[in-house]
Order: sequence, then C-alpha cells, then structure tokens
Amino acid sequence: MQSIRRFFLKRQAVFTTIIAVALAFVVVGLLLAATGRNPFNAVYYFVKGSFGNFFNIADTISRVVPLSIAGIAFLVGAQCAVFNVGVEGQLLLGALASAMVGYAINLPAYLHLPLMLLSGALVGGLYGLIPAWLKTKRKVNEILSTIMLNYPATYFTHFMVLKVLPMEGVVPATPFIADTAKLPTLLAGTRLHAGVFVMILVVIFAYVLLYKTSLGYEMRAVGFNQTAARYHGIPVEKRMNFAFFLSGALAGLAGAVEVAGVHYRFLDQFSPGYGYDSITVALVGLLNPFGVVIAATLFGALKTGILEMSVYSGIPRQLTTLINGIVVLFVAAKDIMQPGFVKLFFRRSDKKVNKELPQ
Repeated sequence: MQSIRRFFLKRQAVFTTIIAVALAFVVVGLLLAATGRNPFNAVYYFVKGSFGNFFNIADTISRVVPLSIAGIAFLVGAQCAVFNVGVEGQLLLGALASAMVGYAINLPAYLHLPLMLLSGALVGGLYGLIPAWLKTKRKVNEILSTIMLNYPATYFTHFMVLKVLPMEGVVPATPFIADTAKLPTLLAGTRLHAGVFVMILVVIFAYVLLYKTSLGYEMRAVGFNQTAARYHGIPVEKRMNFAFFLSGALAGLAGAVEVAGVHYRFLDQFSPGYGYDSITVALVGLLNPFGVVIAATLFGALKTGILEMSVYSGIPRQLTTLINGIVVLFVAAKDIMQPGFVKLFFRRSDKKVNKELPQ
C-alpha cells in the first residue's frame, strides 16, 4: 500500500492532469445533454470517426504529426522561459518557404527532401529571432510580440499565393512540389505519410537536448530562475535567443512536413490552427516531449472524430473549439485539485512517504 501511495504522489501532476481532462469532457457532456443532445451517442461517433477503421486512424495520426512537432516547438521555448505564441505564423512561413524550394529546384530525392524541410525550419527559426531581439534587447514581452507577429506572417503568405505565386484554382496556392520533395505515403489511399518518423526524431531530439545535455540543463535553469542562472554564470540572453530560434525552427519544420506529406503545395491558410493548438498540446502534455505526443493524439482525434460526430449526431463542428477551451481551463486550474489528491494518498503517520512528498 505504501508503494502504491508513493507511486501516485510522485506522479500527482500526471494524474491531476488526466483528472482535469476527464472533468472537461464531463462538462462538455453535460452541456450537450442540456441542449437536448445525447452525449453517449456523440462519444460513439467521435471514437468511430477517430479510430473506427484504418483510414480514420491514418487520418488521426496524420494530424498528430504537425500537432506534436508544433507542441515541441512551444515546449522548447517554454522550458527556457520563452512563451512563443507565434508558432502559427512561423509554421505558415516555413510551409511557404519549403513549398517554394519544393517546386523551384530540381535535385535528387535524397537532397531535395532534406533541403525542403531544412528551408522551412530555417525560415521559421529566423522569424523567431525577431521576438528574441525584442525581448533580450528591448525587454518587450514575448507573448505580445509573438502573437502580433502571427498577423504579418499570415497576410504575407496570403499575398504571396494571391499575387506573386498564384496557381489557378478555388483556393490560392503555390504550384505543386516535385515528386523528389514529397514524403512517402505509408498507407496507400490515406494521408498517413513518413512525417511520422520526422515527428519521432523531433521528440527524441527534444528529450535528449533538454534532459541529457548541458545546454538543455542551462535552458531549463533559465526557465526555472533567471536570476539564479545568471548568478551561476549561465548566459541567460544567449540561451533565450537559442530557444527562440529553435522554437521557430521546429514550428517551420511542422509546416514543411505538412506541405511535403499532405498538401504537396502551400495552400492559403491551410493550417486549422496547429500553431495555436500547440500551446494547449504542450500544456496538457506537461511540457514533456513524450507527454506532448499523448496530448497531440487526443487533439488530433478531436479534429478527425468531430467531423463524423457532426454529420451523424447533428453536433456543430465548432464544438472542437469549445472542448479545447474547456480543457485548457481545467488544466490551468488543476493545481486546485492537488491538495485533495495528496490527502487521498497521504497519511501523516507515514514518515517515509512524507519525506518523498513533492513540495
């Protein structure tokens, strides 16, 4: 019994987050019931639409890929006290740059595809250096600067595909990329592509960087306490600049992967809000690379399952936004549940557990 209590106490952040997400879905169910809709029927079609067959599973995983990479982008910055709310704009710019490289350059596949992905990452990273300079040199709050920089990126990409790089069609878009710049499809007839392996590499890279290197330790030290980090000789501004660049680069990479694996060109405003959802994904994933993948799976399932749920149960697609907002609200308030969670598994007479109790 003591070992069980110790297990739950050490992982109280994980379990309180799970409880918070579960409560959020309970609230959504109550709201559906209050409007005369059957929440159990909605859950059935949601699960069926997300994981009902191979094609739905493949579609869900294809959405998990950009959400995970974008979530890692926000996570890397947040671990270094850099709250990059501009992931959406960096993602769009990275996608446009990669699309231009994809159709304008002729190279063998083993060079073309990596160059395309790297170009998207580079453009996203360079765009991330603008709020980095504003924060470290001019002391501008990065939340304000990054969220405002989403607008120039959005309208610039819109202008480029509308006036500079137009291709005939209903939606403004660039020309299609060359076959040598495409990520291979893993399951014929679906959107599941080899970007899954790029996502896995990004997750491993983030984990190794943050938890297995001195650079990652310094970044996390800056995020924990900038004053103490500076006192111990860590170049705070340099680490923050690097976090900005890396966060923007990963955001650009997420956009490039979407172009190379799903759309094969840049479609105007193709992102359904991956950059904004990345914040929720990173927070629900407890700013842990592996937790981000789990959270991205949840929100990727929301984006696919909600379609079938809206068709067969009459629930509007806007419910996704409502669910996202309620989940964020409950996760942000999960600390309220921690005292009750601790009391549930902690006895004052247990001195050994008391010593190991997270403070």
